[in-house]
Amino acid sequence: MENKKAEQSGQAFLPYQGKRINKLIIDVIPPFKPNYLDTIEKTRIWIEKSANRLHNTSSKNHIRRLLYFKEGDTLDAFNTAENERLIRNLSYIKDAHFIVVPVMGSTELIDLYLLVKDQFSWGFDIDAGSLTSTSVELYNRNLYGRGHEIKAGFEYNSGKDPQWGYTTCYDIENFKSSHINIGVCFSDNYKKSLTTLSLQKQFETYMTKYAGGLTLSRTRHSKKINSNDPILNEEPLDFDYASNWFGRSYKLPSKDKLYKKQILATIGYSSINFSERPTVDKDLNIFFHNKRLYLTSLTLRQTKYFTSNLIYNFGRTEDIPFGYSLQVTTGLEDGEFSFRKYLAFEYKRANYYKKIKTYLFTKYSISGFFDKSHYEQGYIVLQNKLISRLRKLGRYRFRNFLELNYDLGINRLSEEFITLNTDIGISEFKSLEAIGTQRLTLKFEQITFTPFIAGGFKFAFFNFIDVGTIGSNKKSPFKNSAYYGFGLGLRLNNENLVFKTIELRLSIYPRAPHDFSSTQYGISGEDRPTFSDFSVDGPEVIDFE
Repeated sequence: MENKKAEQSGQAFLPYQGKRINKLIIDVIPPFKPNYLDTIEKTRIWIEKSANRLHNTSSKNHIRRLLYFKEGDTLDAFNTAENERLIRNLSYIKDAHFIVVPVMGSTELIDLYLLVKDQFSWGFDIDAGSLTSTSVELYNRNLYGRGHEIKAGFEYNSGKDPQWGYTTCYDIENFKSSHINIGVCFSDNYKKSLTTLSLQKQFETYMTKYAGGLTLSRTRHSKKINSNDPILNEEPLDFDYASNWFGRSYKLPSKDKLYKKQILATIGYSSINFSERPTVDKDLNIFFHNKRLYLTSLTLRQTKYFTSNLIYNFGRTEDIPFGYSLQVTTGLEDGEFSFRKYLAFEYKRANYYKKIKTYLFTKYSISGFFDKSHYEQGYIVLQNKLISRLRKLGRYRFRNFLELNYDLGINRLSEEFITLNTDIGISEFKSLEAIGTQRLTLKFEQITFTPFIAGGFKFAFFNFIDVGTIGSNKKSPFKNSAYYGFGLGLRLNNENLVFKTIELRLSIYPRAPHDFSSTQYGISGEDRPTFSDFSVDGPEVIDFE
């Protein structure tokens, strides 16, 4: 397993800056072709040949329509790298690379080749929590080879009413070459009944001028407003949610051809209306008030990317964001019994220190509402994430991850609290006893990439130590209740498949709360991790979570 030297995205395209694209040639390589860069080598194993025939190969026309340039355009190094990253980040693509070939006899023309390596588009997940609780999900992330995704899931739980549940979703990517993604989803189980319709056009690249989105959802017999909401309600909630937003980007001058700066402006509206809920009044069950939110945001960002591997994934090319963003969000909340102003500041920065080959991402934010007399539902977030250099020991590769996170709620509602159950909390920690309005966590993980491969699955071992305090915001975080956990495990991943990474884990929590076992073990599917980046969506209130 070889480590790719980190290099700045687009560097290879700079010598061809400004040259005209004569031909744009796309070659899509099946998932089980042995050598990605050798398009002549053949698949020899019969099961791989059968899988390639079953696979929905990505349509070359579909890939072409996703790009933000065409034949006859002049080549821009940054834009070419952005488009390469756009294709590489698709959920059904393993890797993508542009290769520039000068046209013989011309100093102004080039041919541009795009090599795309597919992932096997079919996948499934099984979660057998116990003999009485099981869920199964089957999906295809590249139906027809055009980026359509279909998903169907069923679950059974003998101790709940209803015992059976289902989920079915369908997503269309780049509808009619508009760069708009459309999704519709239906689910019904003992937790809730949910119907969702979504249309989204993101700021995908530096060349994207306009973006926006629309989301409509109807939720019935739910105990939560959001799936990550720690507030449980004994009475079933029925409510409708709607949101829409629109955004415009403005390019700013930049001397560096690979380090672009821009301003992004967005406006948005959202509403939530309850038809079934607890009794409400001005100072009663404020969390379940009907409300409308009008927000606008302004973001200044400057970004560039480096490419490397063996960071979060097992060998595929990874795009590492660098730069900064500064965002201001403001607006009005028109509530059932109140009218408030909202204001938030968020700053993100990512640096790469070449001498020690270390990546550091930081995020700082402060937000809250203002009524006529005071500041309420305030939230301060400090996050720091460090990724160490890759070290070698024979055929093994080691990398360390370190996080320091701090959250502080100010004048939050009496029903609101945060937990240690999130990604920035303690790994695999699940408790509603360890709660509060102030949280401090320190997380360490070491991952060892091994040379072992079985059935196309690569092996990586990991171990972790997490420490956290949580409790009142009226005293020092070091005086709040402290918890910690440590453990180890194994991750298996076949990057030719869209399957989640398989994770086997053993964790120990010496000071576990009463509602949580001190020893946890199991097997689960984990989504492909991603870097914290500087992407901009519709304006939103920063969630207290």
